[in-house]
Order: sequence, then structure tokens, then C-alpha cells
Amino acid sequence: MAELIRRLPGAAVRNCLLLAVEFGAIWLLRGPGGAWIPVLLAVFVVGAAVPHGTGAEFVARICVALLAVGVTVAGGITWDRHTLHDRGREERAVVAERTVARDGSTSSPSLRLRTEAGRDLPGPVEQDLPVGARLTVTVDPDGPAWAVGPRPDRPLWPAAATGTLLLLQTALTGRLSLRPRS
Repeated sequence: MAELIRRLPGAAVRNCLLLAVEFGAIWLLRGPGGAWIPVLLAVFVVGAAVPHGTGAEFVARICVALLAVGVTVAGGITWDRHTLHDRGREERAVVAERTVARDGSTSSPSLRLRTEAGRDLPGPVEQDLPVGARLTVTVDPDGPAWAVGPRPDRPLWPAAATGTLLLLQTALTGRLSLRPRS
């Protein structure tokens, strides 16, 4: 029992470090224009390094890292949808630019939108509409979050998924930190 109590602060520090990195990554990824690949790669690397000193093997480290990436993605989706649900404003947007990306034998249209208030919305929209077409978007007046369509419902399922992933991550990190080393 004394050994378990001695390992408890390390387990708490590991879990808090991982949660802080995930929160920072979610903060960086707000809205559709974030730099997803480098941020998620950094979360993966930190997630794999957190069990250092616990005797965790490769598979356990990869599981912690994948859970950390899952928490970051699900948390980012939940945050954006919750923001748009709470304070999002429906506005009309106009297709400002239309480009077609060709990938081998397929081509996919990509649109840039501008609201009637003059705000450029970052990130391409993968719909096929002509330049000048109008559509409804929901924008966060104080932040970068926006989505095509009307105001979204309360994000219950994304929040449940984020909570489940957090619970699994905390349990796995705690288990790896508190188990006796062989």
C-alpha cells in the first residue's frame, strides 16, 4: 500500500500534463482553419511520452497517444459545436471564390465564403455551388468557429464521446502509473 501511495503523485502529474497538452491543442485548433497535422502530431508524441518511467511497453504507449489524439479531436468538435449552439449567429454568406482540386481521375470543388457583413470565413467548403450563390452559415461573433447551415443542436453525443475518451485515458494512464514495475 505504501508503494501505491508513493506512485500516486506521479500518476496525477502525468494525467494533468496530458490534459493540459490536450486543452492547449483544442485551443489552437478552434475553428475550421487550424493546423491540424502538426498539433495532433505533437499531442501524439506527448501522449506516447507521458508513460515514461512506468515500464509501459510500446502498445500501451501507443494506446495512450491515440486516446490523447481522440480526446483532442472530439474535444475540438465539441467545443466548436457548443460555441455555435450557445452564441452562434445565423448569417447569409456568398460564395466568393470557387476552385476545383484535381486528384488523379477525380475533381472536387472547394469554395471560399464571405458573409454579407464582410467577414471572410477560413477553410474551404466542399460543396458545388457557383460564385455568387448564397447559403446560410452559423458564425461565432467572437471567435473563429463557423459551420454551414443553421445553428446546431446541443452537442450531446460529441460531449459524451469526449467524456468517455477522457475517462478511458485517465484510467489507462492511472493504471500504467500505479502498477508495480516488473
